[in-house]
Amino acid sequence: MAWSSWSELEESYKGTVLALEEARARLINEYKGENNSFWSDKENLGSMVADVTEVARILKQKVLYEFNSLSAEELAFLTDRQREIAELRQRYNYYEIAQMTGLRPDEAFHIFQQAVAKIKKIKHWQENNIPLGLSPQQEQIYILYRQGKKTKEIAEMLKTSCSNVRYQLTTIKKKLLVKTCNN
Repeated sequence: MAWSSWSELEESYKGTVLALEEARARLINEYKGENNSFWSDKENLGSMVADVTEVARILKQKVLYEFNSLSAEELAFLTDRQREIAELRQRYNYYEIAQMTGLRPDEAFHIFQQAVAKIKKIKHWQENNIPLGLSPQQEQIYILYRQGKKTKEIAEMLKTSCSNVRYQLTTIKKKLLVKTCNN
């Protein structure tokens, strides 16, 4: 299975964990005291959250393992240090990398994790046609705007002001214009 497939599975399981936690919270908030199935439902949801969380953790390890097969195009998005560690990781373990680079093994691992996170974010942007270089808030605004939401709706959904949404949209458009002009 390819790295991106493992990554997609991991993201899916993380989403499932969040959905189960939300369902459990709703169940607790809506508890009125007369429902006999409350305790078993609460226990079942808790157990499901634990099980799915464990699978997500295993998938995260698999993503880190499979990350060793990145293409040159994917490596180009990384900093020089991240690229160096990622390339070395394809052939060596963290202790060997630490000896070669003068880093501690935990530092090499941390840099490698940063590289994985960056590649996952870039792949997410590419898959969803999101321009590179947007802040997390700008990304959310961009996605909602592309879905046809109005400024006021976006502001309400993100719990921010309309003027902030307008400002962010202007910034996003400038970034898109610069990117278009440079191509």
